[in-house]
Order: sequence, then structure tokens, then C-alpha cells
Amino acid sequence: MDKILKATPIILILFGLGACISEPFARNCVRILFLIFFAMLWQKKCSLRDFVPCRKILLLMAAFMAWLIISYIWGGMTIPLNDDAIEWVIYNHGMFIFLLLGVIIRQEKILSGILIALTFSLLIDDAYIFYQAAHGVDRPITFLHGSVMQSTMLYLILLPTFLIITLKDNDNLAEKLFYGINFLVSLAAFVMINTRGAWLALAIVLAFIVAFRLRSWKKICAAAIIFVVMGGIFLMASPKTFNRLATLANPTSEQSVSERFLMWKSAVHVIEDNPLMGVGFGNYEAAYQEKYILDEAKERFQGHTHNVYLQFWAETGLPGLILFCMLFGYILYWSWRRANNYYGLIIFSATLGLMLYGLTDYTIASFSAMRVYWLIFAICIVGLNFSERKNFSV
Repeated sequence: MDKILKATPIILILFGLGACISEPFARNCVRILFLIFFAMLWQKKCSLRDFVPCRKILLLMAAFMAWLIISYIWGGMTIPLNDDAIEWVIYNHGMFIFLLLGVIIRQEKILSGILIALTFSLLIDDAYIFYQAAHGVDRPITFLHGSVMQSTMLYLILLPTFLIITLKDNDNLAEKLFYGINFLVSLAAFVMINTRGAWLALAIVLAFIVAFRLRSWKKICAAAIIFVVMGGIFLMASPKTFNRLATLANPTSEQSVSERFLMWKSAVHVIEDNPLMGVGFGNYEAAYQEKYILDEAKERFQGHTHNVYLQFWAETGLPGLILFCMLFGYILYWSWRRANNYYGLIIFSATLGLMLYGLTDYTIASFSAMRVYWLIFAICIVGLNFSERKNFSV
């Protein structure tokens, strides 16, 4: 067991390196970490008290996931023993990664190693996005593939993280330069994905971070001027991105925007017919295609509402929506109370970005990206625990 524990940091670093570029690799790393976790419990190397940093968050997670399973079964679905079904119901264990790290990580320096590995993982995606853009791809995606939404979410989670570390109060110039340069490179790649809803969400989050960390009008104005100048230079060099940005002046003229309004209208009809229980977790696509798609909709093969709040209400009913909002609302509240510590600020900012982007996309469906969110969440929970040298029981 001791040899396995010594090898665990290597597994964690590899997990960070693969998290943004390989879904199967990241998934298998989580499975290995779960085996180590259960082995530690079996060998009494830890106890349940060691990894409950916040009981209310844990209870809300458990309640939310339990309701998803109830809704899944209530909607007429069975749960066969295969990866895809289990993955869909419990998001490939992503929510509970923070418990594993709370037990496994015994040294704070391991957290820095995982963050550095995640940074390099995203840099590989940056290079791939630049390559696609250079070859005329209008909306490039990361190595995780899947969808533009999944690619976008990786940046919404990690860009605030990079900026906060760059602006944190310390004298480690090498660390600041490393994360600052990677922030600028990844920001350019993110913009090239050309997702307008995500642009707006990230703009709000980054503005909040700058205002919160700098707390000086002179510094804030200087930062704003730098961003505007650099943004203008970038847009001049990327006409496709500039044209995409220009559509924000009249968004309803875009088919993708008008289609979203139609999808939201359909989702409201589903809610009107199934207000309490919804159509059942995993059943929305079938219900939409068979009954609720509007005649004027041109995109006939959509499988979700493009709004995480409407999606949960339509699919899992009012209890599902309430539990979803309670979970992430409490995470925002809990992390805000700890925002003076940069770990707390990272959780708050990453969560805020996903919740804002959720107004225009069904963010929680992107398993690979959500796994990265929960990994960042885990790093910060463990980091806060090291910082405060006590267990959280809020």
C-alpha cells in the first residue's frame, strides 16, 4: 500500500496532463484514484472524517444525484451495467473527485503539480485550436472533441484560474509569468472558438476578478486599457472573430440565436405539460423530437434546450431544478465567504462562469469539461484545507 501511495502523485499529474486532451485517459485515471481511495479505507489509512471538507456541499451533491437516478427510472429508463449509462447518471463520478483528493493528497506541493499539468494540457488544446483556425475552421474545438460547448467550458473554468494565480499576492515572479503568459495564449484560443454566450460570461467573470483583486481604480483602468488594446490587435488579425463579435450588436438577426429562442419556447411547453416531474432524466431529446419541436425550427436535430435551467426543469422536474440551483448556489455562497483566499476565489469564479454560460447552453452535459471543473474544485478545497489547517463543516 505504501508503494501505491508513493506512486499516487504521478497518477494525479498524469490525470492533469490528460484531463483536457483525452476523455478515456482521464476517465481511467479517476477509476484508478477510486481504487486507491477504497484501498486506503480498507487498510484504515484514512477515515471518513478526513475527507468531508464541507458537509452541506456533500449532502447537496448526494441529494442531487439521487434525484437524477429517481428521475431517470421514473422516466421509464433502466440502468444497465455499462459505462455509458452509469456515466450519464452520475457524471462519471466527477462530483466526488474532491473527496478522493482530500484523502490522497498529503502535501500541498502536489496541488501545484496538478495545476501545472492542467496548464500544459490546455496549451496542447491551444495549439490545436490555432492550427484549425489557420486552416480556415470557423469554430475549432479541443482534442476532447464532442462539441464546441465542451471546448468552451474548459476555458471558462481554467482562464479565471490562470488570471487569479497571476494576480495573487506573492513574490513568485516565475509563477506569475508562467500563468500570465498561459492566460493570454489560452484567452486567444478561447476567443477563436467563437462562442458568443461564453464570451459574455467570461467577460463578466474576468472583470469581476480584476476589480476584486486590484481594488484600485487606477490599476483597474490600466488593466482595462491593456485588454482593449490587445483585444483590438487580435481582432484585426482575426476577421472571422471580428465578424462574429459584430453580430452581438443585432443578435436576433443570427439564425443560431433565433433557433435558441425556439428551443426555449419548446422547453417551456414541456415544462407546462410536466411541471413537477419533467419527462425524466435522459428523455428530453426524444420528447422534443417526437412532440415538442416547433414547425418553424430549422435545426431539426437538437438534443437539448441550450439552457441548463430549462433543461433540468423540463427533464427532471421542479425538484431537479431546485436541487441543481441549491447545489451550485451554495457553492457560490460558500466560496464567496472564502474569496479572500485565492483558492476560494477560483471556485467562485469558475462556478460563476459556468452558471452564466448555462443561460445559453446545457453545460452540465459535458462530462469531460465538468470533470475538469470538479478537479479544480477538488484542488481548491484541499488547498483551502491546507491554508486554514482545519476541517470545513459549514
